Amino acid sequence: MGPRKCSVVIVSYNTFELTKTAIDTALQAGGGSVDVEVIVVDNDSPDGSASRLAAAFPPRQFPSVSIVAQERNTGFSAANNKGASLASGSVLFFLNPDTIVHDNAIELLYNFIESRTDVGAVGPLVLNTDGTIQASISSFVSARSIIRSNFSFLFGPPDEDVATPRSVDIVKGCALAISREVFDKVGGWDESIFMYSEETLLCRNVAERGHANFFLPSAVVTHIGGASTADTYANQQVVAARSFLDYLRRQDRRMHLVWLFRVTGAIGFAVRSVGFAVSRRLVNVERRIEHQRRGDAARRLLRWFLLEFD
Repeated sequence: MGPRKCSVVIVSYNTFELTKTAIDTALQAGGGSVDVEVIVVDNDSPDGSASRLAAAFPPRQFPSVSIVAQERNTGFSAANNKGASLASGSVLFFLNPDTIVHDNAIELLYNFIESRTDVGAVGPLVLNTDGTIQASISSFVSARSIIRSNFSFLFGPPDEDVATPRSVDIVKGCALAISREVFDKVGGWDESIFMYSEETLLCRNVAERGHANFFLPSAVVTHIGGASTADTYANQQVVAARSFLDYLRRQDRRMHLVWLFRVTGAIGFAVRSVGFAVSRRLVNVERRIEHQRRGDAARRLLRWFLLEFD
């Protein structure tokens, strides 16, 4: 039996401080029984993240940390595949740069994958910075899932059992562990997807090859997210919506779901636009900025669904 090693792959872009924290916490999360190597693939960050990270983690002091500086931004999937190609662990843990890995989370994920032959992708419990639960899992695409997503303000967040490991459809892409064997079997991340929706396709490919995806709530990761400016946040939401549309058209190929996505999206974000315009006048100053940010994003998405949907 070879060494118990987990390779953590982080794709960074203009996130030096956040990435540094993610590396620090990942290195401590092997629990003493799993060796952890960290491979950071920097997508040509304008803030010089690659050189700054290389200086913060010099090879002599941190031999298990590698910083790969790309000459252009190749996107999330391609950069993850690049990191995986350099990894030596039998388990790969794809981790967003704006994350904090808690306690022995990597050891728990590694042991779970090692203990079962049917395991595909495994996701930990994901928390917000205030300790509340962030959506850690989702369902494969269906009419019901599209309606629930675009009208989430009516349904609220889905209930999640955070005490029991169980098989699920999709685990959140900000923290996803998978064995090297299964990852190679499914061909890695689909590089035709530049950003967003990539975990949907990866988890679907895993399931189609006879493996089950799992949620492991004993392993815990905090995902910071949402730290961008209002303009960037709105644009990110449009990129995510466009990526999901591309997934529906090119990968899922159920055209009636494209129509449903557009209609429910237009209605849902029209309601959100009005709701946030009203609510930001009623909340306190601290919450007003967030309501403004989300309202701006809702209006931007409404425009996309009505005029730019292509």
